[in-house]
Parts: sequence; structure tokens; C-alpha cells
Amino acid sequence: MTMNQSSLIKLLTYLGATPFFLAIGLGWSNQSFLGVDARQWFVSYGLVILSFMAGTLWGQVINESLKVKRIALATNAITLAAWFAFLLAATPIVLIISALGFIALYVLESSVMSAVQRPAYYLGLRLRVTALVVLAHAIMIF
Repeated sequence: MTMNQSSLIKLLTYLGATPFFLAIGLGWSNQSFLGVDARQWFVSYGLVILSFMAGTLWGQVINESLKVKRIALATNAITLAAWFAFLLAATPIVLIISALGFIALYVLESSVMSAVQRPAYYLGLRLRVTALVVLAHAIMIF
């Protein structure tokens, strides 16, 4: 991977976390975005990103060993748990479940690092961005 490719991946990864903090800013200033409450905007964006991250992990490991495939199936359970929480629970509960989902995806992904070829910087990048996203969830709860 070239330096430009890795720089682009890092940039896009951090930019993906930016809307969480924009939603926090909207919430603190009691503003909505396109008529949508900041908390709902945050939660819905979180569900999209959680699903995206689960899907990318699932896609990377589907051709690997049975153990790794089971981990990939666990990503579906994480995503569905967050979605059901969105449908059935109060926003603070959804935020907690989503934050736990991001943590679980990181743990699952780090457990399959030996089975899947990735750039050396990737796992550290994922840890930092996961920490930022979980921090954003904690801030939004309060």
C-alpha cells in the first residue's frame, strides 16, 4: 500500500467519526439538522456506521476458517441488537448498546488479525477511532 493510499484511508476513517461530534454540537446548541433532532441524527448515523463496520469485517473473513466465520456471524448479531434497541428502547439505552457494539466489533476484528492481511497501522487506527466513537456515545448519553 502506498503512502497516499494509507493517508487516504486514515483521513476517511477519522472523517467517518466527525458526524458523531457534529451531532453532539447540534445537541448542545439545541439545533436540529434537516428537521431531525440531534440525538436521533447521532443514533441513526451510528447504526449506519456500526452496520458498515460489521459488513466490512464480515466481507473480509467469509472465506477464512470456520472459527473466523463464526466471528463474522457474530457481527450480524451485534448489528441486529443495535437495530432492535433502536426500534424498542429509549435513546440512552440505544446509545449504550451501540457503544458496546463498536467495542465488540473492535474486539472481534482484533481477534482475527492473524487470519486476515491488513496494513500494520490498521489495528491502532481502529482502536483510536473506536475510542473516539465510544467517547462520543458517552457524551451524547449525558
